[in-house]
Amino acid sequence: MHGPKKTCAVIMLSAAMLSHGFALDAYGASATGYSVSKSAAAVASSMALDKLGSVTLKQNVSVKLTGMDILTQPDGNILVYTLRYRNSSGSRVDLIDYFSQVSTPSGATGKGKNVTSDAVKRTVPANSSLSVTYYVNVGKSTKVNGAKVSLFGWDFDSANYQKKLGQITVPADYSSVVPTGRSKKITMNHLPVTAKADTLQSYTINGKVFIKLGLRLTNEGTKALSDPGYKAYLKSAGGSVFELISDSASTGYKLQPQESSIIFYWAEIPSTIKTNGMILQLAQEDEALKISLPVQSFKLPAAVTDIAVAKGKSAKLMVKQQPVTVKAESVKRMRHNGKVYMRVGVHFANRGKKVLSDPGYTVQLKSVGGSVFDLTPEDDTGGSFRIQPGQKRTIFYLAEVPSQLKTDQMTMQFTQKDEAMNMLLPVKTFKLPGVTADVPAADYAIRNIFVNHQTIETQLKHASVYAENDTGKWNLQFRVKNLGDKSLKLPAYELSILTDEGYSIPVNTKAFDHVTLKPLEDKLIDLSADVPLHMKQNQLQLRLTEPAAVEGRISFPAAHYKIPYAPEGKNHLGVENIVENAHGTFGVKLSSYQRVPLGDVDQIVAKISIRNTQSTTVSLPEFKAAVKAGMRNLSNTSQIVVPNDQTTLAPNETMELYVLANVPYSYSFNQLRVDLQETSGEDVHKFLSLNTNSLNNVMKQVAAGGSYLIHTTGKKAEVRERLTTVYQDNSSNLIYTELVMTSQETRQSKQAQMVAYYKTADNEFFEAKISQSSEKTSPNGKNLVTIWSKLPQNVNTSQLVLYVGEGVANGKMTNLGEESTGSINTVGLALSPKVTHPATNLQNVELFPHHLTITRGEGTLSAGRDMLTTVIHYNLVRNGDYEAGPYDHKLIMELIDPTGQSTEKTLTLGTDLTHRQQSILLHQFE
Repeated sequence: MHGPKKTCAVIMLSAAMLSHGFALDAYGASATGYSVSKSAAAVASSMALDKLGSVTLKQNVSVKLTGMDILTQPDGNILVYTLRYRNSSGSRVDLIDYFSQVSTPSGATGKGKNVTSDAVKRTVPANSSLSVTYYVNVGKSTKVNGAKVSLFGWDFDSANYQKKLGQITVPADYSSVVPTGRSKKITMNHLPVTAKADTLQSYTINGKVFIKLGLRLTNEGTKALSDPGYKAYLKSAGGSVFELISDSASTGYKLQPQESSIIFYWAEIPSTIKTNGMILQLAQEDEALKISLPVQSFKLPAAVTDIAVAKGKSAKLMVKQQPVTVKAESVKRMRHNGKVYMRVGVHFANRGKKVLSDPGYTVQLKSVGGSVFDLTPEDDTGGSFRIQPGQKRTIFYLAEVPSQLKTDQMTMQFTQKDEAMNMLLPVKTFKLPGVTADVPAADYAIRNIFVNHQTIETQLKHASVYAENDTGKWNLQFRVKNLGDKSLKLPAYELSILTDEGYSIPVNTKAFDHVTLKPLEDKLIDLSADVPLHMKQNQLQLRLTEPAAVEGRISFPAAHYKIPYAPEGKNHLGVENIVENAHGTFGVKLSSYQRVPLGDVDQIVAKISIRNTQSTTVSLPEFKAAVKAGMRNLSNTSQIVVPNDQTTLAPNETMELYVLANVPYSYSFNQLRVDLQETSGEDVHKFLSLNTNSLNNVMKQVAAGGSYLIHTTGKKAEVRERLTTVYQDNSSNLIYTELVMTSQETRQSKQAQMVAYYKTADNEFFEAKISQSSEKTSPNGKNLVTIWSKLPQNVNTSQLVLYVGEGVANGKMTNLGEESTGSINTVGLALSPKVTHPATNLQNVELFPHHLTITRGEGTLSAGRDMLTTVIHYNLVRNGDYEAGPYDHKLIMELIDPTGQSTEKTLTLGTDLTHRQQSILLHQFE
């Protein structure tokens, strides 16, 4: 008879747990180059259980131990093992007839209980195999090597109703732990996965020690692998166990087929714990049993400390699942309002395929003495932090530090708040390059700055100074160039000059108010400032400061530039100087300087040549002139004359223009300054500046009887004196000059409207009236210009010089017949005056270009009337070599009778007296 059977409570583990823990037991290749002997030893250890014999339960039925592992737990360590049953008989085997028991070398024993997943495994079908996993609480036992698994069957004939069928002893060299640097193929969520303990790092955060462990998983299956929710434990060589927590990025992961990823775990450990020989234990919670069961263990490499990236080197980071290269680029020590700041430039390069947004890192600056300072972004973060794929960007961070802080061997650490762990986790530490002081750029050196994360090349291109009273008048030229690939609007920079005495002097400019640069566009900006002469003019710096975007926020200078001390050079007559401005590079020359009379004032005339030195045609702006003679500003009287109205310059082409300004004739000065400016709204930009003390009045002198040429395009002509006559009167003399102007143009053209003054040997000037034809003159055609003026009788007319020039008005050449407000190209024409005497007859009277001959005169008394009618007969001949139009010349004929009574008649040549008419009624006497 059979006694009553005892029923065992079977507790089951999930099927996933069973297959994961012991279904596969093959190690992958080492990534760390283990030797052959060590590799062989590891394989021998893993295969030790396979070489163990089996225990026969009954005929044609046996069992074999295929796997064993142990997990340290507070309420007793859990040992799990797997038995594979082999039924070669023709009938099924009921497992309820058998049980197993484990005993450890430390003396702990316990009967194996089915894990939850295997609770349903109660029979082994005929001619088949079946694996069943069991667990035992072994108390404080920590080792599985040397453990014994005893197999029992129920035998009711025995005293204790059971019979020992055999025993399996785990070899002493057996280990369930995957060796360091090796991978293990396991099953997760019914999918084959290759697992490897990849990295182990040690960090010190706020005085606490943290371990960061990286487990690399590769999904070898054909479906996506979801996070199975394993628990992870870190076990030290001394037996201490610490729970590992995955960071936010590693929680709820999902791996596509063939995808590989590193899952990161963190644990805080005591600073005294040794990190050599640590083990990662993966476990899964059996909810029915309320215990954690071991999945797989991995031997870990020695923990490395947070190795900071070397100076000048970059590190590849995964930022929001994007590969990013990061480099600590620069550290600058800066002062502001008596405080000291460190400005750290960090270079980011997005190597991924998506836009990189702000990772939200917390950044800290650490000194060699252990002091920690928070670094805050200088630029806006959040939505403005966007780095396109392939784009590079430098972000600047600021920290206020004590003035005595030692700045050698400083580091910068990125950390990130992990919501899952509710703590700041380190990302990467960088050794910072040597700290540089906020030194200005050297003389005319290039300094790159950043605007909206684009690089701008800047340079103080030119500097010069001249003294005026007690002030140094500085003129600066500043260059900016957009090195980026997008158009960029520059901030409205504030500029100032820093003196060695500690003063900040504002720079006059509005040029940055509306500056937008296209990619690779270059722009020159003119600056000016007044620095008191009692300050050191050779110790100045130009400071460029971006206006604060947020009120109360510190706005550091974008850059400093050393201002070279360079006294302003002088422009010499006829010497070309090269100038550069926003329109290009030009050769500029002060061709001539004249000071000529103009009414009751003098007029200064500067002739300026501008040559285009570039290889492209340049459009010239509309100029305005700022003129200063000595200390007197003449700008409100200035005008610019471009004789040919030229607005463009071809390569190497030269244009000439004239700058005129009025000055009191009694005013003496020894320095002249002329600025050509262009205006755009309220903005004024300098095109060129001339400064000279070469104030010799360059006046071409033409000897009596000689000629000179007018070179103005469209009005070219040869001019010579035909005659100068002095008509004497009782109270004054009338000086009369006729000039012959011969056209040198190849087309019909209007001649230049002339302006003239008579100059005496005593340097007195008398304004002259001019009459000239308003008609066009043919090529090589001649025309007559008549000039006259009244002179006091005491003026010596024998040494008169005629100052004659081309008239201008309102910035243009004066039209014939219109009033001039100045003149250009004035020459001094020596005259040969002659005093006229009354002719004894009226034969061949010269009225140039006419000759008049009175052939006879007739007087007739009217019958019955007391009247005498007088008629003269004449011949009028005109010189055909002259294209004389209408003149203001008049002929006054006076008839005196024997009683002394006289009468006058004014006659106009060409109108009253013609070439066709031979007689004219002169008068009727009654």
